[in-house]
Amino acid sequence: MPVSDRSEVVWARERAFHDDLARCLDVDGLDHESSQDRLDLALFELAGDVRDSSVLDAGCGQGDMTLRLLERGARVTALDLSPGMVDVVRERVRRISGATGSFTPLVAPLERSHVPDNSFDLVLGRFVLHHLDVRAGCLELRRILRPGGRAIFIENSGENPALAFARKWLTGRFGIPRFGTEDEHPLIGRDLDDLREMFAQVTAHYPVFECFVLFDRQVLRFRHRGLSQMCRGLDDAIHQHAPRLRRFSYRVLVELEN
Repeated sequence: MPVSDRSEVVWARERAFHDDLARCLDVDGLDHESSQDRLDLALFELAGDVRDSSVLDAGCGQGDMTLRLLERGARVTALDLSPGMVDVVRERVRRISGATGSFTPLVAPLERSHVPDNSFDLVLGRFVLHHLDVRAGCLELRRILRPGGRAIFIENSGENPALAFARKWLTGRFGIPRFGTEDEHPLIGRDLDDLREMFAQVTAHYPVFECFVLFDRQVLRFRHRGLSQMCRGLDDAIHQHAPRLRRFSYRVLVELEN
């Protein structure tokens, strides 16, 4: 199947999945402040002062990042291929007060955004790159970023061989759930090689280590508080005391510089 035809099929599946998810969301119950975790905080620390910057929220989903950016005074374009998700974001933006930035919604796949060249100082994304044709998506990122611009993504990594084995052979079987869409995949070495070909600087940051917490989520289902604390403690201990093992974390911050 030609790449362009395959992309249309994948986009249709992803759009349908996230439109269905958007229909299940209760806008009144969404609280973007309480949902911030250590990865979110690390991303915004790395992004720095965004006031008056032109920022793309790539794969905006339900819009938590868009709202935070607006409260920090950014000029935000919220992009998602799901019209349903963009409608959720539009409604949440309508309801907030105290935002000093400006907001533009955009329904499009990141690989074919159709925005003008050199449009953004900064692109941020939360779990979006691994849903893309990474090479096509990053060609588009390079085009729409201004010279010296940056893109920062919270991502899933496929570099841990034990987790890669579990994802391939165990999830979806033996009562172990498989989350996400059928076309997504954690970033692997080939994806990072594509990024390095296209950007002047590619840096992987590991503000947290996550491995055993996935076992807790997938197998134990967070049913045992003591075991949950133990899994989190093991991950935190590895992050603190074994920095050479951080690259095997399932979570990574990928920073790209144009």
